[in-house]
Amino acid sequence: MSFSLLEILLAIVAYLLALFLVAYLAERGLLPRRLTHHPATYVLSLAVIAGAMASNAIFELAYRYGYGYLLYYIGVVLMFLIATLLLLPLLRLCRVYQLASMADVLTFRFRSHWVGAAVTLAMCLTLMPLLALQIQAVADSIHILAGAPDRLMPAAQRQDTLALLFCLIIIVFAILFGTRNLTSQQRNIGLVTAVAFESLVKLAALLAMMWIAVNEVFGGFAGLEQWLAATPEASAIVRQPIQGNPARALLLLFFAGAVCMPHIFHMAFAENKESQDLRAASWGLPLYLLLLAIPVLPLAWAGMRLEHGLPTGYTGLAIGISLQSPGFTALAFMAGLSAASTALIVATLALANMCLNHLILPQQILQIRGDQSLYAQLKWLRRALITLLILAGYAFFMAVNGKQNLTQLGITAFAGTLQFLPGVVATPYWPQANRKGLLAGLLAGLGIWFLLMLLPVIGIPLPEWLAALTGPWLNGSDNPWALVSLTALGANAGLFVVVSLLTTTTEEERVAAEICSMDVLNRPSRRTLSIQSAEEFIEHLAAGLGETTARSEVNRALRELQFEADESRPYALRRLRSRIEANLSGLLGPAVAFSIINRCIPFAATPRGSAEDIFLIESRLDQAGGHFTGMAAELDNLRRHYRQTLDNLPIGVCSLAPDGELLLWNRSMQQITAIPSSAVLGSRLDSLPTPWRQIIGNFLHEDADMILKREVSLGEGVSRWISLHKASAGGDRDGDQILLVEDISDYERLEQELLHSERLASIGRLAAGVAHEIGNPITGIACLAQNLEYEDDPGEIRETARHILKQTSRVSRIVDSLVNFSHVGSGAGDIQLQPCNLADCVDEAIQLLQLDHQAKPIAFANHCDRELLVLADAQRLLQVFVNLLSNARDASDPGSQVLIDVSREDGQARIEVEDEGSGIPPELQNQVFEPFFTTKDPGAGTGLGLALVYSIMEDMGGSVQIHSPVRPPPRPGTRICLNLPLCSYADQFRL
Repeated sequence: MSFSLLEILLAIVAYLLALFLVAYLAERGLLPRRLTHHPATYVLSLAVIAGAMASNAIFELAYRYGYGYLLYYIGVVLMFLIATLLLLPLLRLCRVYQLASMADVLTFRFRSHWVGAAVTLAMCLTLMPLLALQIQAVADSIHILAGAPDRLMPAAQRQDTLALLFCLIIIVFAILFGTRNLTSQQRNIGLVTAVAFESLVKLAALLAMMWIAVNEVFGGFAGLEQWLAATPEASAIVRQPIQGNPARALLLLFFAGAVCMPHIFHMAFAENKESQDLRAASWGLPLYLLLLAIPVLPLAWAGMRLEHGLPTGYTGLAIGISLQSPGFTALAFMAGLSAASTALIVATLALANMCLNHLILPQQILQIRGDQSLYAQLKWLRRALITLLILAGYAFFMAVNGKQNLTQLGITAFAGTLQFLPGVVATPYWPQANRKGLLAGLLAGLGIWFLLMLLPVIGIPLPEWLAALTGPWLNGSDNPWALVSLTALGANAGLFVVVSLLTTTTEEERVAAEICSMDVLNRPSRRTLSIQSAEEFIEHLAAGLGETTARSEVNRALRELQFEADESRPYALRRLRSRIEANLSGLLGPAVAFSIINRCIPFAATPRGSAEDIFLIESRLDQAGGHFTGMAAELDNLRRHYRQTLDNLPIGVCSLAPDGELLLWNRSMQQITAIPSSAVLGSRLDSLPTPWRQIIGNFLHEDADMILKREVSLGEGVSRWISLHKASAGGDRDGDQILLVEDISDYERLEQELLHSERLASIGRLAAGVAHEIGNPITGIACLAQNLEYEDDPGEIRETARHILKQTSRVSRIVDSLVNFSHVGSGAGDIQLQPCNLADCVDEAIQLLQLDHQAKPIAFANHCDRELLVLADAQRLLQVFVNLLSNARDASDPGSQVLIDVSREDGQARIEVEDEGSGIPPELQNQVFEPFFTTKDPGAGTGLGLALVYSIMEDMGGSVQIHSPVRPPPRPGTRICLNLPLCSYADQFRL
């Protein structure tokens, strides 16, 4: 039974058109989304690993190694069963940084475009046998269906025109549905759905073939058992065990292939962005491979029963031809065609992306004008590379020319890609690895593989010296490929470790290693950008991408981050830079993206280096908190507890980086300033609205670590009183600064009311003395007035009048002093600063205190310079001295002296009021200026005197300090020091 070449061609075209149709419908959204985006579709797309190796070469493995053929499936299953150890970390890394290939991952990890170029070249070389395997499976199937099995052997008359035509059709399909999306961030829905469809076709065809073969050849499963029992040689051949190096090598080859083969990597990571789908694949793909493995032995036994003369790799076709069943033959051909076509498409697509990103683009061959789009050039380059790679696979197939069976080609390809396993494992788990060790290991491993496995495959004899060296070693082995594979891997891993340990690791490699080992929760750095807005990103990127592409990429990143076009916050600009680099990594590869970003949007050099981006870390932890378990979950709960506590504090808290970036802005800070945290977090201090920018900025540059009271004018006559405290987060003033802001407006209003009450109380205490003091001159005036009516002598009358005027003047001075003392306002806005004679003000305070005849007899000594003027409010300064001298008198013993003196220091008048009292204990000196705090006996004082003094001095721009004791006991005493600006009467005209 044979078919014409036209019939075979029509079958190939019909099947590939069916794949076209499925891909087209999925791409256009004509298939239900729940179908194209279902996890099962992703799981089935991963079955691309089961190419012609699973549909054809697997029978050769079964005939040769018996149940050892299961190692092909077990290796893949094992990788997906331990997905959380390797696949999930790689998936998250690829998702965050838009990495789409093995070369992208290793380039990102080892921060060198040379790594990407070396890996890409090596991967193209190692995958040539796999591409030839797919093409040879289809080409040989065509020869068998055409009735020319003799052409399968190496011969010059081999006709493979249809194989070339098959490659051309595959090129068209790969170009149409593999290059529609330029970035790895977007899934090729059509391609994924078509591969999933092919996996179903392949599985259904093999299961149907098994059912037909068992029933037609053996008459059912019972007949199969009877035949096996009656044919020991068949049972022995199939069940022969595989042990030692071959078993270990096969398991390791297929285990590594599940992550190192570029088409598997592409479908697992580039076409998938959801970890849930990969978790579904951890059990879904093993289930699929189990079903795929079931038909192998029954079909192999059927082929042995029929005793066909075809190569064992084409057992399905042989059974169909032997049974004279066109349907069975069509199923066998369809299974092989579907497996080979999708493996060929995805493999060349993955290789084309790697070649473009790591071989073509780093050479800067693209000439980009400002009005030209980069995307069209990339698309045509990728299409050209796909064409070249498939034709290269065809050329390798022609070079092999049937000299090797399918199994040998597959094992050669898997052994080559095995050499990338050390680098893949080191990416998330060995931070000390470096690029020198990786390249040295790859060179050693791939060199052994190339000389001892690849060259024999294409029929090139080994050099005599190498053949003499390896002959005794390899000729004594039944499976030399296993020995070569394990030796190459050992040399690779050993040299990788040794060179990495003996050479230094760069700072870039250490940072990348930390990112890879810590998953997406890496510690991002907070570095300064010279760019101040998103629009400037476009201007700078235009030099590397062209203005059209630069604007498109910046706008895409802004949309993805949900930022406005006028964004200018440093935090947001850093995130925008990272997002653009990630997007360009998916478009151009990590090496080119890293180079363009560093060249066009570099970070500014900072003398202190970069700090951790705490705000970004917090936001990532908040997003990932639900996925933590164990100790990580407990630490995250503790972090959230402290963060909530900090946010709910009744005091405003903000934290600033050394460059002025705002890192923390809690809820109380929002209430005090009326500025939401979303508007300021990640921005710089100079972006705050007035007056908060000036208040916080000035305070941070002041030497004082606290300001107990400062007025904030909010405009339209509205003001707020705050207290400020600052500290360094790490104890270093060059580090992050923590600022505490407390709203004391209500406290200030209450304090003003209390202090005003204290003034009234002071007036009340003086009123009795004033009344007593006025009584004497009034009595004298009354007596003089009574005597006046009896005086006739003009001289006596004038003398009496002078005495009356003198007593009247005395009363006026007493009344004026009391009036001046009582007219002090109740707010800071009532202050009128002007030149004030200090000695006169002290004299007036002493006079007021001496009106109280019931007070202790104390001597006041005013040693102030009579010519010295200070800038102050005379009425308020009078009240300061009344309170200070009154406290000094109360603290002193009868007969003691209170000294008032002044000195000049740097344009300031330093006024000292010193008594001979009992002093104030050092532990209480920080409290005496607080309202209601007093050291007097209960009922002897209100505790508002010194609080009033502190408030008035601060309102006048002065300061007050306390020193106690000033001398040894028994009269230690206390000295109160006031500081006020010096002034002159000429200054009054400049105020």
